[in-house]
Amino acid sequence: MSKIIGAVEIGTSKAKALIGEVSENSVINVVGMASRLNEGMRKGEIVDFRKVASAVHSALEDAEKMSGTTVDEVYLAQTGSHLKGHMLQGSASVSSSQNRVDSEDLQRAAQEAKRKQPEPGRTYVHHVRTPILLDGRMVQDPVGMIGSKVDLGYWSIDGDEQAIKQALHVIHNYSVEVKDLILSSIASSTMMAGPDLRRAGTLVIDMGAGVTDFALYRQGFVVKTGVIPVGGDHVTGDLSMGLRVLEPYAEKLKVEHGNALPNEIHEGEDVWIIGNKTIGDRAIPRKAISDVIHVRIAELFEILVKELDGFLDPDELKGGVLLTGGASVLPGVEQVASKILGFPSRRATFPTGIIPELAQPENATVLGLLHYGLEDHGLPGKKNVQTETGIIKKFKQMVGLGFQE
Repeated sequence: MSKIIGAVEIGTSKAKALIGEVSENSVINVVGMASRLNEGMRKGEIVDFRKVASAVHSALEDAEKMSGTTVDEVYLAQTGSHLKGHMLQGSASVSSSQNRVDSEDLQRAAQEAKRKQPEPGRTYVHHVRTPILLDGRMVQDPVGMIGSKVDLGYWSIDGDEQAIKQALHVIHNYSVEVKDLILSSIASSTMMAGPDLRRAGTLVIDMGAGVTDFALYRQGFVVKTGVIPVGGDHVTGDLSMGLRVLEPYAEKLKVEHGNALPNEIHEGEDVWIIGNKTIGDRAIPRKAISDVIHVRIAELFEILVKELDGFLDPDELKGGVLLTGGASVLPGVEQVASKILGFPSRRATFPTGIIPELAQPENATVLGLLHYGLEDHGLPGKKNVQTETGIIKKFKQMVGLGFQE
């Protein structure tokens, strides 16, 4: 019997809702998707609750109409500069008299790792497991193996409790449950970087409208994530100020004539702001447009280099750099990224089987939500039981959803 699940991304420029039908063999068929302009966000954070709620609810309603069904629970993407990641480590001695590892040994190590609490006013959003070590040797599944000590860790992301609470309220006000919170960068990476690339070591950069999310993988595991409060809207704002044009025209100039890498062949070439050469229209040097864009895009990747100080190891990043998100479609972005980051950078492509209408860079996160959410991220030897425990239980109490034991 198939199952209906949903995904919601509350982006800075658009709110997106996706509904998928999951077959018995876990194949996802997207049956509904919609987006609405969102004017209530700034840099990935809610600044006008009613505008955000209106955009999200309209997107959900449109997606449900398209699918001909309703959704009871969704995976919700999380982004924003308030999110911070930390590596948490735990270990446990093998308790068996035969020194044979049991799933309970892994569970005790996991509990040890998650014991550290975030600072007051903050709460965990996402725990992403790192490799398991058995007596210092990395193993995929140590259950049943001989050893004396297991170590494992989590890349754990915490965020501002109020910011998370507001996002959850937006969904709850539509009478839909939040099944889980998933970091936007990890959702995008799940969709755009396959298992082989993640094992080779890959940096996935999702360039959105208000923020840029990134996730760095080594040996198939997340080792660092982050959110940089710079995105495509900042490029538009720079063009508006630098060229003294209104933002709608600045956005048009960026989309139609922008290039992140100034090109000598554009010397002396002019473009028109409106395009009809009427009163109020005027010519703008095309190179001036590219110069403004280049400064902001270069700054973005320079910030990223500082964020990843000590992590950009050629031996650990053989998969290179993948760019996705709406701002990644700007011509020249790959070349600027390659030069500043020092690694081959290319625009990520979607897996086969996704229809062209959906396979757009700006949809990487919302599509990735379903794929990541449906994967089993539990510990080896322990069945992934879908129960309302841990973080989701805590969030339900936080937003007053009346969770009862």
